[in-house]
Amino acid sequence: MNIGFDATNILGHGGIKTYARELIRGLAEEYSDDSFILLSTFSDSKKRNLEELFENLPNITVRKAVPHRNMLGNGLSFITKFLSGILWRLSSRKLDIVHLTDPFGSPVLPRKFVATVHDLFPITLDEFKGSELGRFYLRRTPGILNKARAIITPSFYVYKSLQEYFPESSCPVIPVPEAASDEFHPRSRNGEILKPYGLDEHPYFIFVGRVDPRKNISGLIEAYMELPEGIRSGNLLALVLSGRPQDLEEFRNRYGHLLNGNGIVYLRDVPQKDLYHLYSSALAFVFPTLDEGFGLPVLEAMQSGCPVIASDLSCLPEIAGEAAILVDPRNSTALMKSMVLLAQSPGKREEYIRKGLEQASCFSWARAARETMEVYRSVI
Repeated sequence: MNIGFDATNILGHGGIKTYARELIRGLAEEYSDDSFILLSTFSDSKKRNLEELFENLPNITVRKAVPHRNMLGNGLSFITKFLSGILWRLSSRKLDIVHLTDPFGSPVLPRKFVATVHDLFPITLDEFKGSELGRFYLRRTPGILNKARAIITPSFYVYKSLQEYFPESSCPVIPVPEAASDEFHPRSRNGEILKPYGLDEHPYFIFVGRVDPRKNISGLIEAYMELPEGIRSGNLLALVLSGRPQDLEEFRNRYGHLLNGNGIVYLRDVPQKDLYHLYSSALAFVFPTLDEGFGLPVLEAMQSGCPVIASDLSCLPEIAGEAAILVDPRNSTALMKSMVLLAQSPGKREEYIRKGLEQASCFSWARAARETMEVYRSVI
């Protein structure tokens, strides 16, 4: 088969981009007789980066297919979109199916496609209702459901959310769980790697994610500041953050007074090779998010041998099972007490490290690739 992918935005940080790269790699490794075509923008540098990323997989090819969405500027974006529609059809006419791994960010919906809907938080969370993003999701989701041959979701939680909010849709919806990359595994503490981040001398809790209201970073900071002085003074909180420059700047403006001398370490642009060590050496990974479609960082931490404290909302009980301490993310005191437990009890830490490694082993990209291929075959 010839399977196409929207590869216009799969480089860089972010769970959806990681999903696209790992899935494409898993499919190419599992199905060496099939061809996987990455449809990218006209950018030579992006094409080169994609080719380098998958250079050891000869059944992956990169094709310059569409202009960048801002090629003609915002004022002429309608012309760019029109051209993209024509070029998408030309680029995908000989493909058996196109997979949109981020249908809300794709420049256009092709004629024959399956799509992965990772989450619906702009619709399900009160914090986003009435927002521009919420209105966009309400407009775009019915179109995706009406035109797609099938929808893939990373969890049963998103599957059920689609059924609840769009009960009139007849599009097949199939949950296919994600996984952490094999690069995440327990590592010995390496002071030389931790030192530049200021994490070599003290134990630390860690959070990894975007600056986004649903990540509830403010709740995590509140819980950390509630820790008893004897515990907070000996344990840092490392915030490994990504996101839009304006969101990161707003975070710095809001919490800058806490980032110097209060135990909170602000980190951004952490290379992936260092992130493996930051996970492995942490006292615990704390993830008090309000809504997730899968929560990939939870599995990344578990697979790294890092105990997990996570939200008890959305998909996280489904993904974490009994291998994490699950708490109400809006209850800062409950969150704080869970942090105290792991800071004071080496036995509990070891218990959750063992449980986490067992839970993470239930997920793999090879399994995700096989189940995704079954979706392709079912609609072709």
